[in-house]
Amino acid sequence: MHLKVYNDNASINSYKIDKNEFINNEYENKVSYISSTSKEINALNIFKSYFSNAKSILFDDTNKLLVKKLENLNIPSFEDKNNTSTIFNKKDFSFVYFTSGSTGESTAALKTKQNIESEIKALSSLLKKYNIKRVIVTVPFIHIYGSLTGLFYPYFNDIDIILKEHFLPNDLLEICDDHSLVVTTPLYIKALNKITASKDLSKSLFLSSTAPLDPKEAKEFNEKFSCPVMQLFGSTETGGIAYKFNDDVLWTPLENVVIETNINNELKVKSPFVSKVLFEKDFINTKGEIQTFDFIERENEKFKLIGRSSQILKIAGKRYSTIQIENILEEQEHIDKALVFVKTDKDSLRGEILDVTLETKKEFRAKEIKQILQNNLSNLKFSMDLRCIDKIPTSSVGKKLRVNI
Repeated sequence: MHLKVYNDNASINSYKIDKNEFINNEYENKVSYISSTSKEINALNIFKSYFSNAKSILFDDTNKLLVKKLENLNIPSFEDKNNTSTIFNKKDFSFVYFTSGSTGESTAALKTKQNIESEIKALSSLLKKYNIKRVIVTVPFIHIYGSLTGLFYPYFNDIDIILKEHFLPNDLLEICDDHSLVVTTPLYIKALNKITASKDLSKSLFLSSTAPLDPKEAKEFNEKFSCPVMQLFGSTETGGIAYKFNDDVLWTPLENVVIETNINNELKVKSPFVSKVLFEKDFINTKGEIQTFDFIERENEKFKLIGRSSQILKIAGKRYSTIQIENILEEQEHIDKALVFVKTDKDSLRGEILDVTLETKKEFRAKEIKQILQNNLSNLKFSMDLRCIDKIPTSSVGKKLRVNI
């Protein structure tokens, strides 16, 4: 297989991914880091680390809080001859991935080769019928989604990888051919829906993750390009959990994933993909299962995802998803992005407050936003904290991040 990097000047950098060419025995069992320099460099370093049986910590070096955390942990480079002092040395893992920190401080998830390879086996089984010939990757590799689907899936299936540091929607459309798997995010799906150009992509597959994809956007894309969109639901800690296609409502658990619910109907996940060790302020043993804060409704072997506990507004016995509220607001004129959370206020009569941040040049009032939501949902009465800002920050995969003001 080959890794091909398309450059803006139309040149292509090509690398043969041969395990024997990447092994460096001096790296074996050493702990070091791989920061977010470029997709090309990250891909090569990740393969080198994996084949050399090293232990690498992957992170976004634009995240200042995370950089400071790693500085305090004193993580050395591979070339450091004193590479034995980190607290991670005695732990069994191949890579450490950090959560986005979209709802708080980042958590480190330690992934073993067994975690990675068992999930690749499940993905390979799921994607086999598409006869994939090449994988086109728009996402960074420092997150588990990019590494698994964009590097290890093609490697273990002997499929070429196509990269470009920054894909524009038209670039992506031009390069996508029959039997391509495009590893991407909802942002690219939405962007491709907006361009006038079209193309028959019926023999290809788009894979979307990192954030919810609006069912209307998924359906529009499927109809416009005759191309299925497979959505993956999971997290850094759990790995992949389930999948669905286009605007389907129900999620199907991945092979070897066992789902349960607690008394609050919150999802509990047990699978070989789950990190057995997490790190926050100290190491946490998960025993291979994680209780999430995602509300679900089970329907036989499948489930409907309602939302996270911080993303569910409960009024008069009904539950409303903040993702649904964000989609409604982003359809309004003058609102570019919306970020909505639910926070608890014990002093409030209703107990919950809708925390709304808008990326907009217009100064909206809470009364206006309430009226928009009441027109689209129902005549709800709820408390709201509203802020209007110039820019809602996003992670390297386009996930909207909470604003602390």
